[in-house]
Amino acid sequence: MRVLVYGAGGLGLYIAGRLAQAGHAVTVKGRAATVLALRGEPLQMWRDGAYVEVRDITVVDDIRAIRRPDLIILTTQAGQVRAAAQDLSTPLTEGSRVLTLQNGVDAPAELAELIGAERVLAGTIVVIAKRLSHSAVEVIGEEATMSLGVLPPGPATGVAAPSSQSQRVVDALRGAGIDASWTGNVLGALWKKLALIASYGGIGAVAGATVGETREVPETRALVESAMREVFAVANAMGAALGKDDLGDILRTYERGFSPDTTASMQRDLAVGRPSELAYQNGAVVAHATRLGVDVPIHRVIYASQLVREQTARRVAKALRTGRV
Repeated sequence: MRVLVYGAGGLGLYIAGRLAQAGHAVTVKGRAATVLALRGEPLQMWRDGAYVEVRDITVVDDIRAIRRPDLIILTTQAGQVRAAAQDLSTPLTEGSRVLTLQNGVDAPAELAELIGAERVLAGTIVVIAKRLSHSAVEVIGEEATMSLGVLPPGPATGVAAPSSQSQRVVDALRGAGIDASWTGNVLGALWKKLALIASYGGIGAVAGATVGETREVPETRALVESAMREVFAVANAMGAALGKDDLGDILRTYERGFSPDTTASMQRDLAVGRPSELAYQNGAVVAHATRLGVDVPIHRVIYASQLVREQTARRVAKALRTGRV
């Protein structure tokens, strides 16, 4: 399969490396610095203190000349989906499929409006893939788990069975060592992941605390759970059909699945003054809750309290881009 991984952060490099190891023809779209670092050099993939070198990856900063891919995996931040869609207009063919793996719940629908719903696969992924440099990535903990599906145009939660083309994508990912599966409720999967990351990451950002620290204080741990319940209320108002077992799953992940020093990516970005996905995580919860008339006081506090950091980071980033520092 010809695969374009659009985005060369930790997640993009991880997926590209695993697919290339499995024998797929992989191209990565990255910035110029990534292209320079990987030109003629292998990608180093670290896990449990050992590493492998992956050489069969093409890295480009301009995708206009690449061979038309069968699958495009979009690994940018949620706020970059619109710009990516414009860039993807050249390599897309009628048979191409684009898999979204953004945090939040809105990327698949946004992309569908831009390139056509028939081309979009919605996905969630759970993995800690830390980019060590432009040419090295470390997998911390387990290999990735992924859920894929299709958002339907109507009120139903998903498409029960994959098409042959979608099944081919699932099989390729599984063959690369990623625990990928098809779900008939991808809307539920998207909201379930958001309930986890926006809650522990949002409370962690407000408290300035790691997962281990928020778990150790009963009042703070209860606040994280209450934040999760708020997200479930919004999700179910949209037809996501999440229940007690789903809540139990993400609570177990929060309580047992993370090392004590874990922090969420949004939380880390906010802490160091980088633009984050605040608008696409807690902001999305608040926006959908407002539209649906659902009460989400915890997420409103998280969102409002972090807006100062977020807006400052975006002003600084814009000034650096334009040279007006």
